[in-house]
Amino acid sequence: MNANNPAGGAALRIGELAAATGVSTSALRFYEKHGLLGKAARAGNGYRQYPPEAVERVGLIRLAQRLGFSLEQVHSILGRPGEPLDHEQILAGLQARLGEIEQMQATLAAQHSGLTCMLGKLQAQWQLSSCLPLARLLDGETAAEPPTAQRKASAR
Repeated sequence: MNANNPAGGAALRIGELAAATGVSTSALRFYEKHGLLGKAARAGNGYRQYPPEAVERVGLIRLAQRLGFSLEQVHSILGRPGEPLDHEQILAGLQARLGEIEQMQATLAAQHSGLTCMLGKLQAQWQLSSCLPLARLLDGETAAEPPTAQRKASAR
């Protein structure tokens, strides 16, 4: 086993950490600069040396990003590098993100419903070889009903 192998417990150079996590070296430098990843020690030759725990930390950062957390949210949920994880803080962050997703789903469902309705109205009008005035679409009137003022005038 290589002395710099993550499984061996030795410090990792930035390229080794990148290879172990599938993250670019520039992303690792970014994480370090913004406090998501602990500041690396420097070897005598100036190379960054990360502790083996950095592999797990980078994995948590990437997982959080895949779940839609911003890097600012990741920072607040995971806390400072090298400190124990605060389970209550993690749970609160996960619950908050779940709430955001549920709100987005409700918004998307409403948009889906509106688009489906508009599509139906347009297709119905176009099959009758007529165009539905944009103002009626914006007012939410159906294609089959004339505007209220027109209905009153035609009743006379």
